[in-house]
Amino acid sequence: MSESLRQVLDDYYKTIKEIRPNYRACYNSFLDYCDREFTNVSLSGMSKELTMIQVRYACRYYFETSKKATSIEAVQRFLTAIDQFYKYIRERGIIWEHLENGCRKKQVVHDICISLNDELRQKIYLPFDGEREVKIVEEQLELLNYNNFYQFGQRVIYRLLLTYGFKEKVIINMKKDELNKEEGTLLINGDEEYGMHIRLEKDILEELVKYCELHKYVDRTYLFTKSNGAQLTPDSIFGTLKDKMKRIDVTNFTPTTVALQGVSNLIEKGLTLEEVKLLTGFETQKIEDVSKYLLTDEDVEKVINEKLQV
Repeated sequence: MSESLRQVLDDYYKTIKEIRPNYRACYNSFLDYCDREFTNVSLSGMSKELTMIQVRYACRYYFETSKKATSIEAVQRFLTAIDQFYKYIRERGIIWEHLENGCRKKQVVHDICISLNDELRQKIYLPFDGEREVKIVEEQLELLNYNNFYQFGQRVIYRLLLTYGFKEKVIINMKKDELNKEEGTLLINGDEEYGMHIRLEKDILEELVKYCELHKYVDRTYLFTKSNGAQLTPDSIFGTLKDKMKRIDVTNFTPTTVALQGVSNLIEKGLTLEEVKLLTGFETQKIEDVSKYLLTDEDVEKVINEKLQV
């Protein structure tokens, strides 16, 4: 089978090398993986053998054997390469039933990145948006002690991150005096001259006011603090919640993953790249990562073509 697959891959690659030259590494890795896993399987026989689980394993193999594969873009590139190759062989009458609906899907990318996260030199962070995980978080939020300012603060921060996508350092450095309860605004990212006043959603404002009333350290500098009144650190933003998540085996729960879900919400609302940067504090590359996670190549092409017709 390997020689048949190699020949078809070579024929296909000749048709695209000028457009997608960096896909060669993906196809070579895919070929090596198939050599190992599908001995004596014909191209047509791959229809039953090449399941989506095997595609995920093949992508993992690509990361394990490539020095350049360290980010979410590499996951997306690999899956897109397989999808494009499958379109080519399908036109030639070869059907692989498990690839009929495409490999590069949001959940597939998410699952692969979660499985790789602890092993990469460059951590992959994805929006925390699995329905199961979100439901679990909401359940755990209800188990917090709402009479304890530190635990209640984690609920408020979760809501802020999910709504506005703030980077960790934005949350950590918020000052108590930057919240204007009367006007319902919060000063973001700096002083009066360079910062931005955002009008808070009513329920978030109410929870922030309640948090301030509960807070043990009235004369504190920072809006959110640890239980001892000291400034938050990235590890202490969700101290209680993260412990709860670990105990129930939810591993993708961090301030960054929750914030990136907030970023994805902002993108879907139509905020521009520059607007998201100014509001959240995230760098351009990370916002683009989330954009690519939300949109496939086909989605982008469709949107661009629709806009060109306007």
